[in-house]
Amino acid sequence: MRKARRSSMKFLRQHRVIDLALEVAERFGYTVQSGPFAGMKYTRAAMASRHATPCLLGTYERQIYPFLLEAATCCEQIVDIGSADGYFAVGLARLTGKPVTAFEVDPNERKICQSMAQANGVTISLREWCSPEALQALALGKRLLILSDIDGGEIQLFGPNVIRSMRHCDVVVELHGVSAEANRMFIDRWRGGTHEVNVLEPPPAEQNPEIVRLAFLGSDAARMAAEYRPYQQWITCRGMR
Repeated sequence: MRKARRSSMKFLRQHRVIDLALEVAERFGYTVQSGPFAGMKYTRAAMASRHATPCLLGTYERQIYPFLLEAATCCEQIVDIGSADGYFAVGLARLTGKPVTAFEVDPNERKICQSMAQANGVTISLREWCSPEALQALALGKRLLILSDIDGGEIQLFGPNVIRSMRHCDVVVELHGVSAEANRMFIDRWRGGTHEVNVLEPPPAEQNPEIVRLAFLGSDAARMAAEYRPYQQWITCRGMR
């Protein structure tokens, strides 16, 4: 994890992504500009730790917003597994006022997430490792909205028994299978009758509706609006009502 993090930051610095992101943050007053989390404050540490410009635009992973917003109205508690800087954990806590539990194994990311929560006046329960048992305990007798982005760990976390115990919960998972076949096998686990499953594809970067806000960056606007990710899929799993 740390090796991948160092490699990512080296790339971002070499291509001036961090410098440009901080310039954007100063222009926007470190405030998310649009989307469901508009008005959420970012910290300088969060901006300097990743390519966070799409977050400030309010368009980061926007394909999952409709599912999140609908599920957030029905849930009793929100669980963010792999919360990173807290874009979703803090954003949903601020938006809904509902209790949020965030799991993040990286201590630096937990520190940033906590600072983000404080900057936005919300409280989040931050924990380290999410085991199947910990997740099942949280879901016992409660309808959860669960977000998962754990770089392949979803294959171990969401085994058949866990999925069955989540039948009353709404779940969105970012997929990291080493192949399309690996993704299909994982998706099929959810198609056992406990959830209504939908596969989401990423929108093209050039369709980012907020790119006009970056016009002041000139030729750098398009690359700063992009999310710098390879081909990615998500699944949304709507639990039984």
